Amino acid sequence: MDYGRDRNKANELPSDARRAVERVLGRVLEPDAEVSIMAFSPHDAPTGEARQKLARQLEDRITRTAESVRRVPDDEQEAAIDDALKHVRAKPK
Repeated sequence: MDYGRDRNKANELPSDARRAVERVLGRVLEPDAEVSIMAFSPHDAPTGEARQKLARQLEDRITRTAESVRRVPDDEQEAAIDDALKHVRAKPK
């Protein structure tokens, strides 16, 4: 098993690790569930020019995403959103 991967199948985890994840989630994992754990170091929010630069980058990314969606017909966009909502709502909590 490669613990450096972004994801691991639940049935590939050592039993103690799987139980720990299940305790944190408050539910039993399906054998084929993918498990991904990330840890981030806390840091101060950017300020000044760095914050403005990040805001511009985010706006640019949003603009590029919006431009790519313009080529997709409205009915296909609605169907994709409906499918995503069905998928999310069908997941056990």
